[in-house]
Amino acid sequence: MLAIKIRPARSGDWAQLETLIAGLCRHHGDQYGLTRKQFDSLVCVPNAPVTVLVAETAEGLLAGYVCGFAIYEFHSGTTKFRIQNLFVAEPFRRHRIGESLLLSIQREARKKHNAQGFGIGVENWNSAALSLYKQLGFAENERSKNSTLLVRNI
Repeated sequence: MLAIKIRPARSGDWAQLETLIAGLCRHHGDQYGLTRKQFDSLVCVPNAPVTVLVAETAEGLLAGYVCGFAIYEFHSGTTKFRIQNLFVAEPFRRHRIGESLLLSIQREARKKHNAQGFGIGVENWNSAALSLYKQLGFAENERSKNSTLLVRNI
């Protein structure tokens, strides 16, 4: 197994992290637009609203990242945590880095936010990700089959 350290992202990671974020966007066909200024204000400040962990090799290369944010479920009085992105660069795949990142962000969210549940989205075509998430205990939300997620862009 490849020697990897999972740690919180910091401002100095931007150049490498930007490449990983762009890679995720290409993989999903999404538009890339995060700036360093936004990254610093969302991730690198006290009480940052977004948690980002990176997987770093012994040589200082970033192999992947995971990010997410707390969601307060008002009606139940609990905090959930939404894992927004998980990406491992192609040369580093099949070394269980994605698993390490997912387990690490869940530990961090329980410690930092007292998260009592986790959500993660996955495209139906992404069978590798779907398989990994199910192996780690994620299951389809039966309630979501009776609802529709609506979005509004402004």
